[in-house]
This record gives sequence, C-alpha cells and structure tokens, in this order.
Amino acid sequence: MAKKKTTVYLDSDVLTAAKAAALTSNRSESAVIEDALRSYLRSGHGDAVRDELQELLERVASTSTLDEDAALAQGVTEVRAVRRERRARTVSGE
Repeated sequence: MAKKKTTVYLDSDVLTAAKAAALTSNRSESAVIEDALRSYLRSGHGDAVRDELQELLERVASTSTLDEDAALAQGVTEVRAVRRERRARTVSGE
C-alpha cells in the first residue's frame, strides 16, 4: 500500500516515547506510530470514529445548497464541535 506523508501534532512526552520505542525496536518512528494507530483502530475505537464521521457527513449532506467553500467551512465547524465534545468528555472523566 502506498504511503502518504502527513503532519500530526503530538504531546512532547508521546513523541519522546515514540522515538524511544523506535530506537529500542530498531524501527522508524513512522512504523511505531503507524502500528500504534492500527492497533487503536482495531480495538473498536475506529468504529466510533467512523460512526461520528458518517453522522457528520449526513449533516453536511443535508445542506446540499452550499457551494464548495461554504461546505468546507461548515465541515470545519462541525469537526471542531465534535472535538470540543470529546475534550469535555475527557475532562469530565466519561
């Protein structure tokens, strides 16, 4: 499968741990992070993320009169709202 380059922002302690894991396992940082993400998605958390994305897409599709720029702006707003909800749940301990 072809690889694609992306940029992610990680807490410094997570990045340090990933670098250490890469060094001790003689693998690249990218391989360590990819393995961790695949493991997370296989654990079932990916299903919840996929469901949230589907719900988001359905909400955006229901406003089909938007042009591309407006649809993108609405999508960004919705993603930010979902992230705020997640942060609030994390802070409250749910």
